[in-house]
Amino acid sequence: MAQGDSARAVVNSYIAIGAEPSYGTYTVLTTSVACIEALSCSFKTDITSQKIPSLSTNRGPHRRVMLDKSVAGSLEQYLHPQESVLAIAAAMGGGITTVAASATSYLHTMISGNFTASISSVCFNVRKSTGATWRYQGGRVNSMKMTANVGEPVKMSYDFIFKDSTALTEDLSAILTLTSILPLTYVHGAYTYSGASQKIQGFELSVNNNLKADKDARELGSNVLSVLPATNRSVEFKINQRIDTTTAYDVFLTGTNAAVQLKFTSTQLIGASASSGYYVQVDMPKVFYNSPDTELKGPGDILTAEIPFDVVVDNPNTTTGYDVKITVRNNVASY
Repeated sequence: MAQGDSARAVVNSYIAIGAEPSYGTYTVLTTSVACIEALSCSFKTDITSQKIPSLSTNRGPHRRVMLDKSVAGSLEQYLHPQESVLAIAAAMGGGITTVAASATSYLHTMISGNFTASISSVCFNVRKSTGATWRYQGGRVNSMKMTANVGEPVKMSYDFIFKDSTALTEDLSAILTLTSILPLTYVHGAYTYSGASQKIQGFELSVNNNLKADKDARELGSNVLSVLPATNRSVEFKINQRIDTTTAYDVFLTGTNAAVQLKFTSTQLIGASASSGYYVQVDMPKVFYNSPDTELKGPGDILTAEIPFDVVVDNPNTTTGYDVKITVRNNVASY
């Protein structure tokens, strides 16, 4: 990349996301819903090269060929009931099912799947500075993490793998606008275990799709990925919680499973009803406590523990079985 006399500042950037009609097919982004307020974005393109050795009068190689093109990177944002939906869908792999909840609100449901449903991949238009815009297509999330602690907004991080990237002259800044809806924080949150409300001080949810982007995902005649299949998915969940009783430990010893739910409901309303707030809800229908014991800390410290869970699919014998489901209520009719 050429360097001129003037530096380009990140403050002139934007990130826009859109659903692809099929894997790797870029969609021209034209709506305000596409705009994401990100904390960071590290999308990057690399091309493997190989120097060609040969017998010559010079001891060093003098030719080089370009081989595989790899496009990947991470995106971080605060959890948002509008802006986070497509990135979450690219991580879940089961598409988006949308139904009307009222005349002005809609429920968007995403379950863990095999990336065969609609909206199995996304594309981005990213302006990294004025005059420096890139297109990223065929994006799927290799791993997604949702975290929250007392005193913080809920944070989302996504590790993307893309099929391809292109430098653009296309600039969408004139048509993209930011929403007035605020991101969700720990204040908006509620946690239930087996239908009963519990108090926690933080949590971390990780979804790893183990996408296969090696030589088997490429083919003769192209330097980009031709497919991006997912292998076995793993889901990890843990909470930080004050230890007031031995209930969790007792359940751990019996090996009993239960359902857990995290729900973050905004105070900003979609309609006139006081119960019509934007929300993001995470359901895990079958989890097991995994070692909810705790260590003694220093004198005067509150007894707390980081409690991990084993998360499994609730019904593996049906196509509707899942380990994680995320439901979002907002005012967007469709994605």
